[in-house]
Amino acid sequence: MFNLKELANNKDFYLKMFERKGYFLAKEFTNFLFYYDDYKKTLIIDENDRNKLNDLSKKIPKNPNLKLEAKKLSSKIKKNSESKRNLFEKVINIVSSFPNIPFDDIPIGKNEKDNKIILEKKVKNHKTNEIFHLDILKQKKLILEEEAIFISGRRHVIYQDKAAQVIFALERLMLDFSIQKSYKMIDSPLIVNEKVLYNTAQLPKFKDDLFELKNKQFLIPTAEVPLTNLVANKIIDQKQLPLKYCSFTNCFRKEVASAGKDTKGIIRLHQFRKVEIVKIGKKVDLENDFKEMFDLIKELLDQFDISYRLVNLCTGDLSFASKKTIDFEIWFPGQKRYREISSLSIIGDFQARRMNARFIDDKTKEKEYLYTYNGSALAIDRLFAAIVENYYQKDQSILIPKVLQKYLPFNKF
Repeated sequence: MFNLKELANNKDFYLKMFERKGYFLAKEFTNFLFYYDDYKKTLIIDENDRNKLNDLSKKIPKNPNLKLEAKKLSSKIKKNSESKRNLFEKVINIVSSFPNIPFDDIPIGKNEKDNKIILEKKVKNHKTNEIFHLDILKQKKLILEEEAIFISGRRHVIYQDKAAQVIFALERLMLDFSIQKSYKMIDSPLIVNEKVLYNTAQLPKFKDDLFELKNKQFLIPTAEVPLTNLVANKIIDQKQLPLKYCSFTNCFRKEVASAGKDTKGIIRLHQFRKVEIVKIGKKVDLENDFKEMFDLIKELLDQFDISYRLVNLCTGDLSFASKKTIDFEIWFPGQKRYREISSLSIIGDFQARRMNARFIDDKTKEKEYLYTYNGSALAIDRLFAAIVENYYQKDQSILIPKVLQKYLPFNKF
């Protein structure tokens, strides 16, 4: 969300920024200005009428004949308030479709082809074999593919035996690591309300990608949603900042925009596991807060001894709510390509404005909107698939990465 006055006074700038992200909103912006102008007029009328009513109220004890005039004015104020509320709702509905604007230093581009690789790390044992993780898992009977389709449909997976144990070990490792980095563990709900999804900008933009239940409730697409909303409608003590949360959850997405892509394997599932980290802080601490999260994910990924690269997303590949995103992409030798394993984003005050989350600056004593950040630490199903492909041996066994061995009673499976 935006400061409405600033938005209205800088039409050309914002339209240019929206276009950089692939949103062409000239018509919508014109509608916003039309309703916003009417809304401002109702504010002026409302203020003037309330001042008049206040003056009349003071005079009524000496002149009771003014009661009728005051009653008429009070009725007018009530009608104007309703008009003001309706206009404000129209303004907000329009502005809700406007994406967050990217930072100035974000590479300008249309899609993932224009993203910039900022680091590539190849390990000594960088593999190039062409054995796909699904083929390995089926061969070793570590997943129940047909049963998953029968029970839940396509793009679902059932792990069994040692594969299931490795999955749970990954979950434990991710949480332990995040907790060691001072992230407070939260046991997040998987069902959230419509307003909560609006606050984090999944609604209204991505409704088609969400699994909707009854009573305007939804399954979470990411733990970012409940974690960030922990500060909704609150004024946080500056001394508490930054707030750092982590949570392991199953996440649910229809993946409508990815129809036909990655239908084989466990790369793009409708239900997937993830440990999410969320930080909530101040704009002035932007650089340090982002770097700390960046270092956490990189340190975690380094421990798996699998090649990876870091990618700075271009403007056209940024998500709706992001100002800047760094993707961590891990190597899949069975596909001979890197795939996203974590996405770290700066959201800024975009979500905080939607959910009215603020803090009081100790120096200025002014209320300011919080800055929010989120990232995966890490996407567990994808990491498991990468381990299967990278640690697969000639004898058809899969070695357990050293960092995971303390969580398991076996060193290979």
